[in-house]
Amino acid sequence: MQTALYMDSNLSAETPVFDVEVGYSAAKFPEETWKTLLKDDLEGYRLHLAFDSANVQGFKTGYLAVKKNQVIVCLAPFFITDYNLDTTVQGRLKPLLQKVRERIPFLMRVKLLCVGSPITDACKMTLHPDYPFDPAMMQALNAQLQKIAAKAGASVIAFKDVLARDLQKVGAPLNALGYSTLRNMPVAVNQIAFDSMEAYFASLSYATRKDLRRKLKKRSQIEIREVQGMPSNLDEIYQLYLETYERSELKFEKLTSSFFEFVAGLMPENTRFVLYYLEGKLIAFNMLLHNGHTLMDKYIGMHQPVAAEHNIYFLSWIYNIEMCLRDGITQFQSGQASYEVKKKLGAELEDTYLLFKHTNRFLNQPLACLAKLLAYENFDQNI
Repeated sequence: MQTALYMDSNLSAETPVFDVEVGYSAAKFPEETWKTLLKDDLEGYRLHLAFDSANVQGFKTGYLAVKKNQVIVCLAPFFITDYNLDTTVQGRLKPLLQKVRERIPFLMRVKLLCVGSPITDACKMTLHPDYPFDPAMMQALNAQLQKIAAKAGASVIAFKDVLARDLQKVGAPLNALGYSTLRNMPVAVNQIAFDSMEAYFASLSYATRKDLRRKLKKRSQIEIREVQGMPSNLDEIYQLYLETYERSELKFEKLTSSFFEFVAGLMPENTRFVLYYLEGKLIAFNMLLHNGHTLMDKYIGMHQPVAAEHNIYFLSWIYNIEMCLRDGITQFQSGQASYEVKKKLGAELEDTYLLFKHTNRFLNQPLACLAKLLAYENFDQNI
């Protein structure tokens, strides 16, 4: 499926015309194309393909390729889902809004068409490094998104987790097309600018160092195993994921066991499971992605209360920092949420933004007002 954006005939004949091609699998576009646009990004072609293939309930994925002279100059993953507007709300307001959603669902749930992915820390809408950014790319992309939204019955179109550096390019063109901008959940990152664990501890506050040393006293009771690629006990790992998912206050996608299998199978050289055992029993896991410069914490699962009693979260954090030092990795990315703890442990926060609009222009402003009231930053003072 292709659509072309033709510019006003009064404009210069040199004004570019962009075509947009639609696919419904990451495999629609060659992996080499993804690598050209995303370089060695860990959240690239194979991670998206894993999610496409994993049959995650409630999500339909797709991809938009903006082309100029048959060259893909912008690639934008997207998904369609029924989205609860109170998804990022926390605290006392959450139960109240859940009751409202149960009784009057159309007030709190929308069909969402969103550029980005449920499984990436940041929006992977990428631009070709050899082509200058042109706002007309966003016009072409928006025109196709509106067609897809109409066909799918989506009432809201959004761009999820756009990094601040990307917002500098795409923000103004999308705002001109009616999109509102809202600060979203940041990405936590530790720069490994030290050469030893002693130097890492020295970079933390006295209170944090003292608390960490106390929490790590039970480390000798825990057996830690690393598995590169596919683990043999994936079913057991997945049960820990489900247990942790059900406890979480922030819920979005509920992954299938097939997703973990596809990631490990498609990315064996970049996928590592760290397994934590107590007296021979698996009590926690951490699934990480890695390359030569980044260790990315993707998923963690813990069996409670035993994991909390043995401070597994903090042990896993320290072990991840140790792996960075051991493997010469310069950046540890721990993703979204739990910002208070991550900041104490030396993480810096990189802002992301949500851009969104209602397909009915008369409802666009009311949606923007509601979104500002329910924004994540209103419920977490640590960002």
